Amino acid sequence: MGSEILNAAMLSFGLIFVGWGIGALLLKIQGAEE
Repeated sequence: MGSEILNAAMLSFGLIFVGWGIGALLLKIQGAEE
């Protein structure tokens, strides 16, 4: 049971981190184009 909760938490944190990273990259690309 505990490992399943840990895996779910790691997955959610991973998705948030990946989403933040992609957003930061898009902002840098848009800033470079302007």
